[in-house]
Amino acid sequence: MSEIAILTPIDALIQVSKEAAKKTGEDVAIRKVSFRNAIAAAKEFEKSGTEVIISRGTLGLKLIESDLGIPVVQIPITGYDLLRTIKEAQKLGQKIGIADTRDVLQGIQTIESVLGFSIEKHSVIVPEEAEAAVEALSKKEIDVLIGKSIFTNKVKNDSIKTVILTSGEESVIQAILEARSLIEVRRTELKRTKELQAILDFIADGVIAVDEQGIITVCNPSVYSILNLPYDSVIGKSIDDILVNSQMKKVLSTGKEELNRIQDANGVKVVANRIPIRHEQKVFGAVCTFQEVHRLQQQEQEIRKKLLHRGHVTKYSLNNIVGKSEMYQKAIEKVKKYSQVDSTVLLTGETGVGKEVFAHLIHSFSKRTEGPFVAVNCAAIPENLLESELFGYVEGAFTGAKKGGKTGLFELAHQGTIFLDEIGELAESLQAQLLRVLQEGEVMRIGDERVIPINIRVIAASNRDFENMVEDGSFRADLYYRLNILDIPIPSLRERIPDIPLLCDFFIKELEPGIRRNIKGFTAEAMKIMQSYHWPGNIRQLRNIVERAMILSPENLIDSETVLAAGGKDFSKLHFIKQHSINEEIDEETKLQNYEKEYILNVLKQVNGNKTEAAKILGIGRTTLWRKINSL
Repeated sequence: MSEIAILTPIDALIQVSKEAAKKTGEDVAIRKVSFRNAIAAAKEFEKSGTEVIISRGTLGLKLIESDLGIPVVQIPITGYDLLRTIKEAQKLGQKIGIADTRDVLQGIQTIESVLGFSIEKHSVIVPEEAEAAVEALSKKEIDVLIGKSIFTNKVKNDSIKTVILTSGEESVIQAILEARSLIEVRRTELKRTKELQAILDFIADGVIAVDEQGIITVCNPSVYSILNLPYDSVIGKSIDDILVNSQMKKVLSTGKEELNRIQDANGVKVVANRIPIRHEQKVFGAVCTFQEVHRLQQQEQEIRKKLLHRGHVTKYSLNNIVGKSEMYQKAIEKVKKYSQVDSTVLLTGETGVGKEVFAHLIHSFSKRTEGPFVAVNCAAIPENLLESELFGYVEGAFTGAKKGGKTGLFELAHQGTIFLDEIGELAESLQAQLLRVLQEGEVMRIGDERVIPINIRVIAASNRDFENMVEDGSFRADLYYRLNILDIPIPSLRERIPDIPLLCDFFIKELEPGIRRNIKGFTAEAMKIMQSYHWPGNIRQLRNIVERAMILSPENLIDSETVLAAGGKDFSKLHFIKQHSINEEIDEETKLQNYEKEYILNVLKQVNGNKTEAAKILGIGRTTLWRKINSL
């Protein structure tokens, strides 16, 4: 279908339009229509893809005033058209009259002076004045009436001849060129409109624009989703009917913007920005953008994680849990149960029992699993630095403060979990600040007056006896009770001896890629030694011994000699005799002597007779070693 269509009721204009279209090179659809079916014909063209309608005179005005969705271009009446029509009218009579709108009649005076005679003129404003105009000219006893068909059709006096005022080829060409220009402009505007609509549809912010009366003219999809409104239920309504306490009419009246205002919008907490729309110093509308506070908090958390990228994530899962002993399984059940609530948890147990692993598990099982996991060793950071690490600081807070300040670890843990290891080592001054964080859920950076709300879950751990510390005043009683809402005592390794073989197998598999040894496990005799030791360093110490034994072992099965060498002085007092049956009755003193002899010889063998190295492994001086060798 053609992009341009010409509609006219005049036969003569049909042929003129064809010639004009041919000269412009445009594909123009040309159709003769009546006043009755003109609008229906125009809508038919619009539906088929035509972008501009061209018409003239009264019919053109009728199309312009209709509900067409495409523009209508009027074919102009030029001075040349007037001159040509007047010359034709002179052939029919001496006294000529013309009726038309003022803009058409403006060129008549010039023509009158050129031709040397006057023309009776009658100006109209609306088509309904056509009959009165013809009657007024008839009373002036004109011979010929010049005008558009709406005028010529009203002539009742048969003595008056009529000449229809029509447009020539140049006028039609001008209209076609104007139509083409209009198409290009509309396409550019349509492209911009679609781009703007795509932006509005894509952004997560709710966007509402109103006119000077506060009636909503623009609304993007996010508004409906944020405010839980039915789709397409907003446009054309007053802003106050849609958004309670919108303050938009205030912006319209004052012309002042309002930024970052937190308010309740239909039951949803939002942060809103409102600005006036001005043109030539006059406010003719306003725009409001808003975001959900909850969504902003989520985005803030994601930005914190990505920008700082400090590895604040859990590293351990149930795959890292090894043990079937009853005490250990009870502790695991507590982990699963306590992880479902946000109450503070206190992990207690000897050094090396795996308190951090338990903290990671609690976070992993909780609803905060997608949030950060921030681990802090309170004993590892100097007291004068720990406060700035935990709470952060603003620029210029103290000498050496980083430009731009620093985000504290409590802030980094927002919407997640913070693990405070070795909490018993926390200085008394920081104990009071920690208590405030736990009670109020907010922090204040060093050097700042601004309070920052945080939402965190606190897990603390220590190997200290808190009850004794509270009693001697080294730990605040109120902080202890606040930390000890939920407690998980983690059993020591000597309380779960049956788990040692399982742990050894686990560590062998874990360490094998790094050590590059195909170790199958421990001999039965070697495992008896492992299970006979009291393990003061618990899991951490066990892992170290397994790693050392894997490196020292000459075979793919770790034997008792290798275990004793790996254990060093820590294993020197074990009451166990290699190569003798358990049921064989030997007094304890003989057992110890035989064990010591074989142990010393084994260590010497491992270090190729180097007595200095052997003394280090045995934990004795070289003189003592020489004396023992001489007594063998």
